[in-house]
Amino acid sequence: MRVKTFRGKNTKAVLDQVKRELGAGAVILSTQSKRENGICFCEVMAAVEHETPGDGAGQSGPGGGASPDSDTREDVMSLKREWGQIKEVLLGLAGDRIDLESLTPLQQQGLRFLEEDGVHRQVVIRLFARLSRDRDCSLLKALSEVVPVRALTPAAFPHKVQAFSGPSGVGKTTQLIRMALAVQKASPKARICLVSADCERGKGRLLLKHYAQLSKMTFREIHGPDDAADVMAALHGFDRVFVDLPAVARGKRLGNVLRELGMAEIPSMDVHLLLSPHYAPAQIDSFLDTYRTAKTVSLIWTKLDEACTFGSIVNAAESCGLPTSALVGGPGLRDAAPLTEAMTLWKLLFKHELPKAAQDAPRQGHATGQAA
Repeated sequence: MRVKTFRGKNTKAVLDQVKRELGAGAVILSTQSKRENGICFCEVMAAVEHETPGDGAGQSGPGGGASPDSDTREDVMSLKREWGQIKEVLLGLAGDRIDLESLTPLQQQGLRFLEEDGVHRQVVIRLFARLSRDRDCSLLKALSEVVPVRALTPAAFPHKVQAFSGPSGVGKTTQLIRMALAVQKASPKARICLVSADCERGKGRLLLKHYAQLSKMTFREIHGPDDAADVMAALHGFDRVFVDLPAVARGKRLGNVLRELGMAEIPSMDVHLLLSPHYAPAQIDSFLDTYRTAKTVSLIWTKLDEACTFGSIVNAAESCGLPTSALVGGPGLRDAAPLTEAMTLWKLLFKHELPKAAQDAPRQGHATGQAA
C-alpha cells in the first residue's frame, strides 16, 4: 500500500496531484485546511492499494514539491488497517447489489464455486459486472481477462536471460533445470549457461552444478557485482542463460537484491516469480510486494499437489496483472505441464484436476521447448 500526503493552494489542485501521481484508483484518507507562515493551503492524505516496487511514500510541500514522508512504520500499518476496513465496507456495499439470479444457472454456479474456493469478493464482483454487461460472455472468457495465460516457451519469452525468483523452498532450482533441459532437448546444439546467484544455499548451487556437468552446460556463480559483470560480458557466447535468484530476506525487496548483486542492469532479462497456492492470502500478497520488479514477467505456480484450494491463483493474477506461464504438480522434474492452453488452468480451478506431466500431455512434440 502506498500512502502520500499532498499539499496545494486549494482542494481541486491537490486532487489533481493525487490523480496524476496515484491514479484514479486512489482513496482519500483525510482532507484538511491548514495555515503555515501566513500561507493557507489544503492538505490531503491519499492511498493506493499497491505500491510500485522501489517507490516510497512521500509528502509534497505547500508549493507542490515532494519531500520524504515522516510517518513511522506504526502509522503506515495503522493506515493499512484503516484502508482494509474501508475496503471491506465498500466491497460489502457492492456485494449487496449483486443479483446472481440475473445470470444463467451455469454462471451462478461458477461464481459461487470460485468464491468458495478462496477467490476474493472483489474479483467475484468484477466477474459479475463483466457478465452483466455482456450476457453472451461465458464465465471462462471473463475469467481469462482476469487470469491471462502465457506459456513458458522460448517463443513467448525470447530474452536470452531467464531468471527464477521466489521464496525459499518453492522450487526455483527445479523449475530452472526443467526449462534448461527442455530447451536443450528442442535444440541440442544450443549453448546454455546455468547461473547460481543463490550461493548461500549450497544444495541448490550443487544441484545446478551437477546438472550442468551431466548435460554439458556451462555453470557460473554470482556472488556480487564483479561476478555479474563477468556473466554479462560472456552473454554473447550463449543462446540461453538461466539464473537461480536467492530468496529475499525479510524487510528487503528483490529489486534491492538485484542491485546489490550487480544484476539490475543485465539486458534482456526476464524474471519469473514462483509461488504456491497453499500459502496464506496475506503471505501471497507479501510475496507479490517483495518479489515484483520491472523485469518480472510471469507467475509460475508450484506444489499444486499440496494445495486444497486454488482461488489464490486468481487473486494473485488480478492483483499484479502478470500472466500465469506454468503449473507444477509436484517436486519431480516431470511433475509439470506447459500452459499451452488455458483449459489446463480452468480444469485446475473448477475440477481441482492437477496438470498432467509433460510426457503424458497431448502434442508432446510441441511441448519439448515449453519448459515443462
